[in-house]
This record gives sequence, C-alpha cells and structure tokens, in this order.
Amino acid sequence: MMLRIARQVARGHPAVLTLVLIVFFAAQIVASSGTMSPLLRGALMAFPLGAMCGWWWAVLVVARDGVGRWDWVFVIPPLLALIAGFAGWPTVNSPVAFAIFLAIFIALTMAAKALEKADAPDGDPSVGRMLATFLLLYLAPLGVWVLRSKIIRVADRSPLTAQA
Repeated sequence: MMLRIARQVARGHPAVLTLVLIVFFAAQIVASSGTMSPLLRGALMAFPLGAMCGWWWAVLVVARDGVGRWDWVFVIPPLLALIAGFAGWPTVNSPVAFAIFLAIFIALTMAAKALEKADAPDGDPSVGRMLATFLLLYLAPLGVWVLRSKIIRVADRSPLTAQA
C-alpha cells in the first residue's frame, strides 16, 4: 500500500508539486502582511514543507523498493513547523529552525543517496552526483522537473514497484 502511494507521488507530474509550492508560498507572503490565527500560521508554515517532504519520501521509497525504519524523519520538518506556528515560536535563528534544518538535511541525504545508488550502473555513485541530487531535491520546484526522468527510470527498473 505505502509502496503504491509512494510510486504514484514520485511518478506524478511535476506541475502538481510546483503549483502546490507556488500557491502556498504566495499565501505565506500575503498572510504575513496581516494578523492571522495561530492555526492558519502553523498550516501555512507546515503545508509547503509537507509537500516537499512527501515528495522526498516518495523518491526514497521508490529508489529503495520499500519503506524503511527511518522514514519517520520525513514527518519531522512539517510537524515542527506546525507546532512552531501554533505555539508562536520563532523560526528564524532559533532552536526550532535548527531542528527543522537538521531533519531536512537528514531526509534529503537519505533520499539523494538512495536515488543515486539505484540509478548508478555499478551501485556506487560519486559524491558529486549525490550532492547534485541533494541540491535538486532541496530546490523542489526545479528538482521535480530535472529529476523526473531519473525517478521514472529507477521506478521502471524496480521489480517490486512494477508489481505495485
């Protein structure tokens, strides 16, 4: 079930993620000019992070052919952003911002490494390729377009995802 969902998300059209991110980033800009409820502030901070983390998780699961024991890391950034928004905690130069950054760094490292290992002919990708994939995953509106062919290639090669 989770593999099927991840496969659909990872293979989805890049315009969907791009549109979601643009709409919610624009909503954050508009909402920041006025006063808003803690619930709305938390949701506006968490949803774009949740969309990106969902895509990163899907890439990891498709590249790895299954859900692993560390996949819960992808839930931490949007959850922390939601809690910080509800509580009114600062998310600039604060411990919460560092925790969100650390969770994003770990999640992106896992996803980039899994994708490059699955795509490399010998299963041993270079550090440069992993770093480039890391940056493209981080820049999700651009990376979703650039990495699409690699993600589809990896998903099509996998025997487990072909059965999903």
